[in-house]
Amino acid sequence: MKVAIVLAGLIVVAVAALVAIQPSFLKPASLAVVKKSDIFGFSPGMTFDETKKLVGQRHYLCRQGRDATTLECDINGAKVAVDSDETDARRPIWRVNATLNNPGAEEAAVKSISEQFNAQAIKGREGWTWIVGRGLRLSYDGLALTLVDEAAEARLRKIEAKR
Repeated sequence: MKVAIVLAGLIVVAVAALVAIQPSFLKPASLAVVKKSDIFGFSPGMTFDETKKLVGQRHYLCRQGRDATTLECDINGAKVAVDSDETDARRPIWRVNATLNNPGAEEAAVKSISEQFNAQAIKGREGWTWIVGRGLRLSYDGLALTLVDEAAEARLRKIEAKR
């Protein structure tokens, strides 16, 4: 009996120490901070079929772009272009570009984007940049948001350079 009481006491002390060191230990995964990594539901890495399904579910007005690898949509006043990889049979998306109609003040837009994507903005020559996921870069130039899978973009640049 005494051994059980001592063992229970040690377990309580260990859990208390763990919570003191890592407070998120007791938080359920559903409350964990999740980084947003899409624009209007479109995210690099989605297949073209998943993209078409999203367009149907959300009733977006979209049309095929000039080439078969681009989908152009008008969503809530923004012009969104979704580029997919023509060399891959699944045609995964590698870039989402949204041109905003009325973005408002740049500082307010940057703050809002930082909050939405739960990421810190980095000021550069061409505008603002955020790292929003594993290998995903979001940029904003005051008018347009661009979300890019950097690895896919580098691979496509290398293929273009060979042509």
